[in-house]
Amino acid sequence: MTEPVSEREARLRRLVELGELSQDDYAMLTASEMQEIATNTGSGAIAQGQGSTAASDHSLAIGGNVYGDVYQGPAPKDGREALAIYRTVLAYTTSQLSLRGLDIVASDATCKQAPLDLAQVYVDLDTTVMVVIQEGEFKLDESKQRPLSVIEAVIRNRRLVLLGDPGSGKSTFVRRLAYGLANSAEGLPCPTGWPQAEINRLPVLVVLRDYARSIQGGDPTCQHLWSFITLRLQAQNLGAAVEPMQECLQKGKALLMFDGLDEVPTREQRRFVRDAVTAFSKRYPDNRYLLTCRILSYQEPVEPNEEDLRISGFPVFTLAPFDDGKIDRFIEAWYHELTEKRTVNADERDGLTQRLKDAVRRPDLHGMAGNPLLLTVMALVHTHKGRLPDARAVLYEDTVDLLLSRWDEQKQANKQARPGLGKLLDSAGRAEIDLKRVLWRLAFNAHGQGETGDGQLADIPEASLQKALANLNKDAEGKPDLNWARDVVDIMKLRAGLLIERLPGVFTFPHRTFQEFLSGVYLTSEGDFARNAAALADDAARWREVILLATGFLLHRQGDNSRPLALAGELCPEQRHDQEHAWRRAWLAGEVLAELGSRTADSQLGLDLHNRVSHRLVDLVTQAKLPAKERGFVGDVLAHLGDPRPEVTEVDNMQFCFIPPGVFNLGSNDDDLEALKDREKWHDCSSTLAFF
Repeated sequence: MTEPVSEREARLRRLVELGELSQDDYAMLTASEMQEIATNTGSGAIAQGQGSTAASDHSLAIGGNVYGDVYQGPAPKDGREALAIYRTVLAYTTSQLSLRGLDIVASDATCKQAPLDLAQVYVDLDTTVMVVIQEGEFKLDESKQRPLSVIEAVIRNRRLVLLGDPGSGKSTFVRRLAYGLANSAEGLPCPTGWPQAEINRLPVLVVLRDYARSIQGGDPTCQHLWSFITLRLQAQNLGAAVEPMQECLQKGKALLMFDGLDEVPTREQRRFVRDAVTAFSKRYPDNRYLLTCRILSYQEPVEPNEEDLRISGFPVFTLAPFDDGKIDRFIEAWYHELTEKRTVNADERDGLTQRLKDAVRRPDLHGMAGNPLLLTVMALVHTHKGRLPDARAVLYEDTVDLLLSRWDEQKQANKQARPGLGKLLDSAGRAEIDLKRVLWRLAFNAHGQGETGDGQLADIPEASLQKALANLNKDAEGKPDLNWARDVVDIMKLRAGLLIERLPGVFTFPHRTFQEFLSGVYLTSEGDFARNAAALADDAARWREVILLATGFLLHRQGDNSRPLALAGELCPEQRHDQEHAWRRAWLAGEVLAELGSRTADSQLGLDLHNRVSHRLVDLVTQAKLPAKERGFVGDVLAHLGDPRPEVTEVDNMQFCFIPPGVFNLGSNDDDLEALKDREKWHDCSSTLAFF
């Protein structure tokens, strides 16, 4: 419900008193404009004022007002114009790099500086599939291959599932593709590689965690999903686009993008989404379909009677990490865009670019730099601090510190009074760490929402946020000060940081990995870490990243080796158990020890655990205790720990299989091998293939 104007104005005056708004800003911003700034999610352009026009650099201009993703202009004349308006609003909401909460200036709703343009810093992604290089219609040498780009995978497959690690760029790719298709119908450039014959394809973006909240029983039908899309359009004041959009679906001229299956929290909801998407794709079979999910949340069932929650008929592709060339292109584009936005001086750009390129090639950071989100965080920290920490958990902590204190540093540098957030904490006799503890607990509780299943990027109601904050400041009678908490929330609305207002009265974290990091820090602060973390480990889809980030925080920020070692012992006890959850626990124990690295040799306990876990992982791999893809990840962990098998690590002990001359395809069956034996006698070691 909208507040009375007088109350809103009173709260704005309070922000002036706190130093969060200047008198000039207060005079310039009307109460209605300020209310919108407080609730806008910041993804798109905003046009304000009677008869004003909103347009990004590459989209159709709309006369009237567009607030966030809500159209408030005149009614369209016909269906064609309704779709044009829909495309432009979609272009607004997908055109800018999602850095609210990651970029300090872009997070300041009162700042006039433009946010970073997604098109300027976006680097095209590849899949893990390799294809033979071709020139025209002719294939070159079969040995000369290149990775299949993700846009090629989408073009070649009318329906597909795109998998990736946390922060690998799944949602950013979806936004980039939606943006390009939204604009291409107006004669602007298509997404790179997109066929000209399909420039009019209509992008329809469905965020699956939002769709999951609409599930209140009933049957997972095509109509249920269409009703959600319809209600979403109506909420954006785009109801006129419903009928022409349905016509596009019936003609097979749309691309449906279902983003974030891993953020659907319960198995029941996952089943519902699977069946609804399947029903929709059967009802409208001629359209294109793209669904994204985290890798470990989209696996084949392990147990014979376990239900398969994957979507039938959708081939699977996995995003590849950035290679060195892509890392360099991102860094160059990052500092070029910051120069264009006047965040970095032009004479400093080349030096900063080269220093960051050198920093991410450090052995301790190079593996992380291939992840687009982590690379973005590295660039952010490097821009503001001029250095990079050594570990992933510390990167996130530095970012958290930036988001909480950077505004204070900026205003103190300008010799202004300590701004509102710091002043509020001072008035309550609190320090920044007290605010962090509240955010840790909020993140942990939010991450645990829902039944056993994938952890989600959870929504936090404003009432819950205010209640948690109010406990930091109690009056003489010991009652929580809700007015003080409201002031803190108002500052969060204006200076969106660790919590951003996704919808009016609904907050969330800027990315699920931040929620996981804060949850992990909370886990380290409460009771028996090893036992508590091990108790969560069986729900690996939800808590795995949390546990690993908590381990990294203990090791690299607190210098604590003992609690991670104790956790590894809890996860992989001496007594063996041949259940799936026990093998997954052993895998997680291996990842904990890999994070410890050489520190495991600092104690006899560490050496014993290293020996136990590495041999347990060998059994996991050789006895096929988990699906093949997951055994591949376990193999990576073994490589970090050091495989204990001499037949794998010592050349003199490696086992060779003699192969006769001629064609032999890896994966051939026993009959093929027998035929080869009969054909010609075996050659010597010059034609051998080592299997290890």
